Amino acid sequence: MTFDNANIGENTIIEPDVSIGFRYHPECGPASVGRHGIVRKGTIIYGDVRIGDHFQSGHHTVIRAKVAMGDFCAIGNGSTIEGLVRMGQGVRIMSHVYIPSRTWFGDHVFVGPGTKFLNERLPGRLDDPPTPRGATIEDDVMIGGGVTILPGVTIGERSFVAAGAVVTRDVPPRSLVIGPKGECRILPPHLDRPNSLRLCEAPTDLWHPETDIAGLHWPSDWAESWEGVTQ
Repeated sequence: MTFDNANIGENTIIEPDVSIGFRYHPECGPASVGRHGIVRKGTIIYGDVRIGDHFQSGHHTVIRAKVAMGDFCAIGNGSTIEGLVRMGQGVRIMSHVYIPSRTWFGDHVFVGPGTKFLNERLPGRLDDPPTPRGATIEDDVMIGGGVTILPGVTIGERSFVAAGAVVTRDVPPRSLVIGPKGECRILPPHLDRPNSLRLCEAPTDLWHPETDIAGLHWPSDWAESWEGVTQ
């Protein structure tokens, strides 16, 4: 498969119904996707996007213009990156995550499903608003599912943001953030470590065509039937 406004690295798998290098503007440049990746059905990648090696997209992922990603980045099903976003190496974005423009990620960051980032505190209320600015997420931050992160905040390195938290202000490095008020605590010793490279730099995911599916089974403690339905 070829694209007239994209450069695709060797051994990258491109599924059907994918758009890479979408011409959002007459003067836009090409998109670039590195080697040994997989771009799944329904994905749209605009022109002026630069993605490293071992990239993985889910289905129906949208990546708008002027996004730069390092190697081993992954964007899950139905997630949107609105453009003008920087991601380091090994950034893993799970399904249904929204990332607005001018959001910055360091290396080896994990973002759980359904998390929302914002980039404007007073949308539509100012006649002359400042330029929108998203969050800054430093290296080895772990963000759980269903988190909301307000504009302009910085989450310091190695911090752990628990599921469902609302982050309204800067988070010091090595913090644990919990709850709808974004309460910060000192990170417990068992969590004070970098994110695992087995997670952040995995070259394939569970449903990659090179994955050995022979070892994929239901949990051994699950019953064979549920309410009379046999699996």
